Amino acid sequence: MATRRRLGGLICVAALLASCEQPAPECPVCETVEVTSPPEDVSPQAFDLSQIAFSDVPDWRTTPVEPSVSALTAHCERLASRDPEEALSERASYGGTVGDWLPACEILPRYIEVGELHRFFEDYFDLYAIETEEETNRLTGYYEPEIDVSTRPRGELTQPIPGRPDDLIQVDLGQFDPSLQGRRVWGRVDGQTLDLYYAREDIQRRNENALAYAHPTDVFFLQIQGSGRLRFPDGTLKRAGFSAHNHRPFGSLANHLIRTGEIARSEAGMEGIRDWMERVGVERAQDAMNVNPRYVWFGLSDITNPNEGPQGAAAIPLTPMGSMAVDLNHHPMGVPFLIRAPIPTEPGRAGDVQNLVLIAQDTGGAIQGVRRGDIFFGSGDEAGALAGSMNQPGEFFIMLPQPVERDAE
Repeated sequence: MATRRRLGGLICVAALLASCEQPAPECPVCETVEVTSPPEDVSPQAFDLSQIAFSDVPDWRTTPVEPSVSALTAHCERLASRDPEEALSERASYGGTVGDWLPACEILPRYIEVGELHRFFEDYFDLYAIETEEETNRLTGYYEPEIDVSTRPRGELTQPIPGRPDDLIQVDLGQFDPSLQGRRVWGRVDGQTLDLYYAREDIQRRNENALAYAHPTDVFFLQIQGSGRLRFPDGTLKRAGFSAHNHRPFGSLANHLIRTGEIARSEAGMEGIRDWMERVGVERAQDAMNVNPRYVWFGLSDITNPNEGPQGAAAIPLTPMGSMAVDLNHHPMGVPFLIRAPIPTEPGRAGDVQNLVLIAQDTGGAIQGVRRGDIFFGSGDEAGALAGSMNQPGEFFIMLPQPVERDAE
């Protein structure tokens, strides 16, 4: 009989403040999924985990796990500095304590040394299938774009890549309530109150604190992705990383263009939207982009390791095909997922069903649901083309450390 763990409730304030997290990319493909009904009335963490054997998953032993091991190694380094008695997640209690994860983290280098990576997961983790009444089941992809920029406006590179404005105020909520440690909000002072910052349409007129200049469509998609690599005229590469956002709701440009008859649903991917923007010109394109009031600001940093992605919400560099964004109302950071779904290997095609092991290291405003994941495909145009082709349901499995007493047997 399957082992079942019934997952408990969630403190209401955490759900209400979920948008205070640093948002992971809200990929163009995610936004093409038309929402035609209200959100499902399913309480956070109201789902079951039923234990299964690794051998019950088809092709488990040929599943590529190297990227996930790299991502997990980085996460283990972060766990080593935390209190072992601390909960892995205050919101998703099924993750247990930090101390529950340390034995696996401590032994991992020995398995890497002998090349027994599948054996590592089998020896130190139990595998659970997610059982839920929630209908949401979607895997999408995101990536880190690489775009041409200039230090001043020239040619088509006319749109500022925005740094934080001087009047944007950051509030660290943990200073007021310890249970909100690590949560931040951004706004503007209006008299004696902190109010929402301006929407995209109003911000566009200000054009303050430009970090560089790029094509307007590149800047728009950079804000959707949440970070990107900037290629300057002298060949220098820098990273524009997420710095803040205006807390406005995310509006789907793709859905807007479909509803207004500007594009067909088959054109609702990133390239189709980009082509439409090129056809209609800057002014009409900007009017359409303003249907998304969400606005993201960036900070510049050097790229020390070109093989690493940007930092995710866990403040750890993302690993291509080893990191995934999840809904933190349901799942803790650092949990390994085994997913089984069609994975694209060439642009425009869903691909064959494959297994991937992915570490939860990010989140995002469009990532909502128990079975909702956004796979980080990497950096550059090729990764972007594959990420833009990832939009499928899948099977979701979760790995949890075996009980400490079992490790000693």
